[in-house]
Amino acid sequence: MESIQNFYQTILASSHPLILSVHLLGKAVPIVLYLLGSWFLSTTVQFILVILALAADFYFTKNINGRKLIQERWWYDVTGEDTSTFRFESYKEYPDVQAPPINPIDSRLFWLALYLAPVIWVVFGFVCLIKFQFVYLILVIFAGGLSIWNAYAYRLCDGWEPGKTSEAPLFQLPMLPSFANLDRVSRLQSFFTRT
Repeated sequence: MESIQNFYQTILASSHPLILSVHLLGKAVPIVLYLLGSWFLSTTVQFILVILALAADFYFTKNINGRKLIQERWWYDVTGEDTSTFRFESYKEYPDVQAPPINPIDSRLFWLALYLAPVIWVVFGFVCLIKFQFVYLILVIFAGGLSIWNAYAYRLCDGWEPGKTSEAPLFQLPMLPSFANLDRVSRLQSFFTRT
């Protein structure tokens, strides 16, 4: 009981206790639903709830939690105009602006949860392989992919320095076809369907 009280006091010492709680719950809820959901939910409902919880966690971590807790944000540029597909945002861009200090509790718990979640999903993946639960393996691969992608992008964002040419990321998503390409394909198709 004392450890729960200490953890509660640690959360209250945060600069943004609500955001930090959302961040920690966002990592814990999909894991708890994955572990305990089969006791009281059908497999389909469990999958849907875990995927919705993962999507919400991915969105909140990427757009809100990172910005408030460690003053960093990333996004993936799909325009295809540049070879560097990651875009980063932080107070490092504005040396003239006095950034508010980052609370060490916020930073420590943000990074701990961000790195611990993919490790847990990878362990779940090995358990699924050992037990031959290939249906659940699909869910675990999806969950691990989202967690690893978020952790990887935040690691790149943390090491990013404005004004310096950064190295190409280790892994990039393939560029999706633009609307201009789709327009060309439709014109080509209409050429073959003329009578």
